Amino acid sequence: MRASMRALTSCAASSSGRGGGRGASKGGRRPSGGRGGGGRGGGVDGRRSGKKESDARAIGEKEKHLYFDEAAIVVVGGAGGDGEGWTGQAKPKVVKNFKYQWGRNLKKYIELPAAEPADGGRGGNVYLRVDRTCDSLLHLHERKTWRAKKGYHGSAADYAAGGRERHRVAPDQEHMYIPVPPGTVVRRKRTGELLGDMTKHGQTLLVAEGGGGGFAARRQQKQVNRRRNAKAEDFEASDIAIDTASLVSSAGEAGEELSIELLMRVVADCGLVGLPNVGKSSLLKAVTRASPEIANYAFTTLMPNLGVIKTEDDLAPTGESSTVMADLPGLIQGAHKGLGLGRAFLRHLRRTRAMVCVVDASGQDPLNDYVVVRQELKLYNPEYVQRPHILVLNKMDIEWAALRTDELMQGVEALNEDMIGVPPVAVLPISAKEGTGVPEFMEALEQLMKEEDARR
Repeated sequence: MRASMRALTSCAASSSGRGGGRGASKGGRRPSGGRGGGGRGGGVDGRRSGKKESDARAIGEKEKHLYFDEAAIVVVGGAGGDGEGWTGQAKPKVVKNFKYQWGRNLKKYIELPAAEPADGGRGGNVYLRVDRTCDSLLHLHERKTWRAKKGYHGSAADYAAGGRERHRVAPDQEHMYIPVPPGTVVRRKRTGELLGDMTKHGQTLLVAEGGGGGFAARRQQKQVNRRRNAKAEDFEASDIAIDTASLVSSAGEAGEELSIELLMRVVADCGLVGLPNVGKSSLLKAVTRASPEIANYAFTTLMPNLGVIKTEDDLAPTGESSTVMADLPGLIQGAHKGLGLGRAFLRHLRRTRAMVCVVDASGQDPLNDYVVVRQELKLYNPEYVQRPHILVLNKMDIEWAALRTDELMQGVEALNEDMIGVPPVAVLPISAKEGTGVPEFMEALEQLMKEEDARR
């Protein structure tokens, strides 16, 4: 008996220790409602909360640069509304007969047949719409499925007045419009089929169509025998009218469902490329009204920043914004292998017509830095190094950088096309911090954009 009591005591102690080790309180009290108390119960709650977070697809501040330019969602069109059933209880409408005259064999009041049951309305469509105020695809990570509203049922249709045309249809449901930034490429998820390339503000793309509404139940039509004094044996099978009208209402059709992938490519005329911490963001701030984050450490820019080049009138003669410049995150040697932030950001240069390569003139080997950037562009897309570009030697406010300006320019001229591709159209020493050389840079860039516009 004592041995059995000891065994039970040891089992209780081991179970309480396991529960207390995983989630019990310090006082040793084991909460009710599950094995191990706060241990396994708390673990289940943790998994449930984690599942909710994964369903919501919440992205932290430190991970936004990994997801801001791509998203995969499921779009579902709204299902059609159900058709209205025929109950046979609808009462006819009694109205005054405007043809009535006293003394004639006409009724003063007549009955108009009750309105026919209504068909269901179509479900809402799902559209993608370009919005210039939208700058990323992060909002699409908030939920996985985007579903339009279901169509109205036939009972929601307005009551039809009496007359020959008494067919009723419920109103169509409103459509869903998902905002996307300019430059979004839409493809099917499984096949990779291109559905659309959306670049202009207000452009829409239908990605999921709503289902059709169901048919209402029609009242049975009376057969009309046009033969007078005809006997039953005189009819043949082909002479008998068969009533094909539906007596049962049908449900609405399901909406179209489609899995799509969205990829954002920045729409810019010129792209800023270079190693980390060379002053790309400072240059963007100096020539545009953008306010990127600027700090003295590498990889300050995690997502592309856009800015519009300032002009005298701030607007082009056509009324549209002038040259748009994009500041891309810094590259390092081996970025095409996934080092640093990788090479995923280089796809944002696909729409640019020219590039500005920024080099830190105060670094240990600015010429090698320039070659490294050009080689990374070539390894990603050989067409990138064939585009015209301007080489900017930044940080000329530092004394030793200004002293070797001539040496750096001679070194750039000595580089061959196998190393850097097309040579730069201009090599400009500037200081984005103090503004030295910035006007000359803007003039050279404006001339380059005019030449590119003339080629198109």
